[in-house]
Amino acid sequence: MRKTSNTRKCLTSLAFVLILGLFSACETIGPLLQSPDDAAQVSTKPEDAVVSPDPEATPPISGDTTADPSAPLEDQTLGQIKQPEFQFPGPKLNRPDLGPTEKAVRLAILLPLSGPHQKIGNDLLNAANMALFDHNNTQLRLQPYDTKGTAEGAKEAALTAAREGSEIFMGPLFSASVKAVQPIAQQNGINILAFSTDTTAAQEGVYLMGLTVQQQIDRILEFSYRQGLVNFAVLAPQSAYGDTAVTSIQNTIQRLGLNLTELNRYPANLPPGSEELQEIAKTIARYENRQWSLRQAINQVKGKQDPESKAAYARLSKLDTLGDVDFDALIIPEGGQKLRELAPLLSYYDIDPTKVKFIGTGLWADVSLTTEPSLVGGWFAAPSPEATNQFLARYNSIYGYTPPRIASLAYDALALSGLLARDEGDDKFSNAKLQSSEGFSGYNGIFRFQISGIAERGLAVMQLGQDNLELLEEAPSTFTPAIN
Repeated sequence: MRKTSNTRKCLTSLAFVLILGLFSACETIGPLLQSPDDAAQVSTKPEDAVVSPDPEATPPISGDTTADPSAPLEDQTLGQIKQPEFQFPGPKLNRPDLGPTEKAVRLAILLPLSGPHQKIGNDLLNAANMALFDHNNTQLRLQPYDTKGTAEGAKEAALTAAREGSEIFMGPLFSASVKAVQPIAQQNGINILAFSTDTTAAQEGVYLMGLTVQQQIDRILEFSYRQGLVNFAVLAPQSAYGDTAVTSIQNTIQRLGLNLTELNRYPANLPPGSEELQEIAKTIARYENRQWSLRQAINQVKGKQDPESKAAYARLSKLDTLGDVDFDALIIPEGGQKLRELAPLLSYYDIDPTKVKFIGTGLWADVSLTTEPSLVGGWFAAPSPEATNQFLARYNSIYGYTPPRIASLAYDALALSGLLARDEGDDKFSNAKLQSSEGFSGYNGIFRFQISGIAERGLAVMQLGQDNLELLEEAPSTFTPAIN
């Protein structure tokens, strides 16, 4: 991998933001707070965490000031929407006022801060606030807007954010919301750093911070190919996630010139202990065919008295099946309880995990899976565990609980926005700046946006160990130069 001075410079620029965070991983946040006592305080008022938007900021939005439900999306505008009184369970963070010559840079974050998804919304907001205070740039103004977890709510939030002078949108979280926001952002010249992983929502100007299944599959299959694995089978749920995973696997296998020997799907909503799941395991294992082969082999030596036949009979009588499956690795894009139920069935029906490598996706980044013996030794791709664990530990030290891993995307989005905000020009958040070929670095490793809006990422290769997640291959620290 070639390294260039420009690459190191660009990665180092954003890395300094991350280092501020990592520096505090084993300490208190100290200088980032107004006083040491502030670390123990909890605020329930959003104004303690963010600076109120400037009511005089009115960037151009076409159309009348009254929303018309029948009008095209990009022509609708709304008056100022009152933000919900959500709980902000973090320390009381106070920022200094702008200097006399400084101009505020407004960063909107669009999240479900009310409704059924408000917990994850507030987790992401907390992470963004961490990055805001790590960055220590008094010009930055983080302005949260509630999408209510719906496309309509996201549209209203985006209209308000654009009216109040936001220069970039971080979020929304769900793909339907991203698609609803895109026309408004485009009309007002605002780019989006979305937290979705749905690649159908991506395009130039709509950049996905989420770690896509395709990225994970590319990394783990390239690694598997280097380890000598050529023949692959897939066992995937009949769900949107399963569909995306299967398409990603087929794309990568074709690109690498590998073989897909088996593709089996199962209903995603099968109840625990379902006989249908057992039948699926038997099918992909070709269990009945291999049992028939075993009976044929036993019949050929049964009753014979020569030493070779007796030895063969004794050996075969201890087996359940004869012969191996015709794949080197089995890819299972599944997680949680369903995976813990499925994996032992595969082993029971004679898919030997010591001969067939079990491979997963980012859903396998779950320590609880290490308690299932048949999964131990399985491979998957994910961000570097060291950085991920540092983020989770530091978040816990500030807010008193461990968030879902997706919260780190909000930290990285704010850190990236803060880096670009240092540019004096009006194009600080332009497509050209966001599509830097040298890339950026954050808690989720290095990444660079393509013109498609999808991020190319540097992921680590992980293995499910006994009671822990083991690192097999480090994530890359730089990108090779982009090929034009």
